[in-house]
Amino acid sequence: MSGPLDGVTVLDFTERVQGPYATQMLGDFGAEVIKVERPSALTPDGRADERYQTPGEPAPTSLYRATFLANNRNKRSVVLDLKSADGVRAAQRLARSADVLYENFRPGVLDRLGLGYDELAVDNPGLVYVSASGYGPDGPYRDRPGQDVLAQALSGLGQANRAPDGRPLPVGLSITDVLGGLNGAAAALAALIHRQRTGEGQRVHVDLLGSALAALSEHLVHLLNSDAPEPERRTAMHGHGYIPPPYGFYATADGYLALSSGRQIPQICEVLGLPDLTEDPRFADFAVRDEHREEMEQLMESRLRTRSTAEWMELMVARDIYAAPVLTLDEAARDPQVTSTGRIVTVEGRHGPVHLVAPPARFSGTPLGPPTSPPAHGEHTEQVLSALAAGSTGGSRR
Repeated sequence: MSGPLDGVTVLDFTERVQGPYATQMLGDFGAEVIKVERPSALTPDGRADERYQTPGEPAPTSLYRATFLANNRNKRSVVLDLKSADGVRAAQRLARSADVLYENFRPGVLDRLGLGYDELAVDNPGLVYVSASGYGPDGPYRDRPGQDVLAQALSGLGQANRAPDGRPLPVGLSITDVLGGLNGAAAALAALIHRQRTGEGQRVHVDLLGSALAALSEHLVHLLNSDAPEPERRTAMHGHGYIPPPYGFYATADGYLALSSGRQIPQICEVLGLPDLTEDPRFADFAVRDEHREEMEQLMESRLRTRSTAEWMELMVARDIYAAPVLTLDEAARDPQVTSTGRIVTVEGRHGPVHLVAPPARFSGTPLGPPTSPPAHGEHTEQVLSALAAGSTGGSRR
């Protein structure tokens, strides 16, 4: 077996992160993903696309190389010029046998090229056609350029994450791209189940703004259904504007420690050598703890600073307290929970090994096969087009 989507073909017209993240998930789960690329592949800042490090060259410093490698494993790359009649015809022929077509152009672009849903569904009525965009297929922002940090701004995410001095802060990763990819992959799977039951395909829309708002639903529902003000962090250590301490990252003697459970305040205080703070009227319940957030955090952090993170973790694990060390990216990649469960995988690239993050899901009945390396630009064009001429899109990618 090669995953639960073995036998499903995905025609991938996506670039950057939101779309490629979603189609990579489908590829991870066993789908045959054919990535249709422009004849000239460029990075977002207009330079020639760089995917693999040339042997002997210094380690790359550009994020764009990693962005492609991180979001395009388990795919085959085909170069088609969609500005030419031949290129469009080849794409149309590929779409006739595809189960899913996934694109993240601005709304209307593929329609103008003759690759819109209405046209393709005539020959392939079971096609699941997923369109991922910045703001959706309608509304006043429909034709604006969409991008992760812009969606963070418009959704309120940047303000919800603002610093104690009031300055809004973007999250330090392309979070709405990832959320959009997750929602798009889930929607594609739902549409495939519907097709399995009815034989009907359909068009699916997903966008960055809607995905960000959905992720903020806890905040928005609280705000819209109560007299609560905008969430406010107030202190740099605090993790959620509507949850009182302990909930955040607290300084130790040599780093930081995360704590997250108000139910365990007596146990935390016992470990820290503090009196039970729930018996203090300033911290006795949820509401007053929030009102006196800074005072409680200062009391806890003054004790935490007396020992190392590792020393505190040993004590807290022994008491089953909700706690974790705050790790750097490098430390996270080397953490025993990560290494012992295979969360980082190594595949053979064009010039040597490439380290990738493993798919997050596991299946008992249809286990996932080992991932394939992200493709070179146009690496499979001849293979796929030759198979298309012979009446198929080729065999399994495995």
